[in-house]
Amino acid sequence: MREIMVGVVAPAYVNLPLWVAQERGYLESRGLRATERILGSTHGVTSALRDGEVDVALTAPEGSIADAVAGGPLRVAAGLIDRPPLSLIALARHRAVDDLRGGRIGTSSMTEGTRHVAERMLAAHGLAYPADYEFALEGSHVERWKALQAGTIDAALQMIPYDDLATDAGFTDLGPATGPFSFNAACVRLPADPAVVTPFLQALAEASDWFRDHVEESAAIAAARTSMEPRYALSACRKLAADGVIAPGLRSAPEALAAAVGALRSSGLIPADGPDPIAIAVDYSYLA
Repeated sequence: MREIMVGVVAPAYVNLPLWVAQERGYLESRGLRATERILGSTHGVTSALRDGEVDVALTAPEGSIADAVAGGPLRVAAGLIDRPPLSLIALARHRAVDDLRGGRIGTSSMTEGTRHVAERMLAAHGLAYPADYEFALEGSHVERWKALQAGTIDAALQMIPYDDLATDAGFTDLGPATGPFSFNAACVRLPADPAVVTPFLQALAEASDWFRDHVEESAAIAAARTSMEPRYALSACRKLAADGVIAPGLRSAPEALAAAVGALRSSGLIPADGPDPIAIAVDYSYLA
């Protein structure tokens, strides 16, 4: 049995295919045993992958795209989430997005993931960074929830099922993230071993297919993994199963990848011109 280390930000529901693959034996049937290493932030996961501390990273793809464009060894080997299952949760006194003007927005990274999704969402309501608000580096959705409860930030994008937890606790739901955006991907460091990466991705694909037809059973797996009330786990899994959220065949839609690249360019994290970043950074050769 080959042991592999999988870097993740947190026990997040976007990684449900991994949990299903572990529980259903899809990894073991391919000679693999995967252990999650929780790293607390998207850039932390990207750094661990770059340093060889994990074999595969399930994380926001922007860090790997930027690394590849700069000539680095990181690549996006598969897409997982094409439409972020996030909602903008704010303190109860904020009743509209415009109320966040001058506020602090919690994020998991300044270069990846929720920062870009939040920036796009706020821009759609006329709020520009950094003129109208500041980002506060808080870490994963679990840490952002703690910051919201402590009142040290005004709002944050919250992952399922923490959006439901927050609204039940009296926080304001300012709406879901909309539109395609490559939010979670399987990333590797070259040279990656196809004898490990390909069966790992096959197991995730099989798990994703099973999940779509077994949402309630998947919710029970997720509830056990996260010590979450079953009703919250089921609500989260139903949202995750919605059309367009999980990338079909573990291949991100072109528009989802294009949105991530656009965010990197607008933030100045990759050049505005030059070779196609997707052609450089995305390598689906590991998908069977």
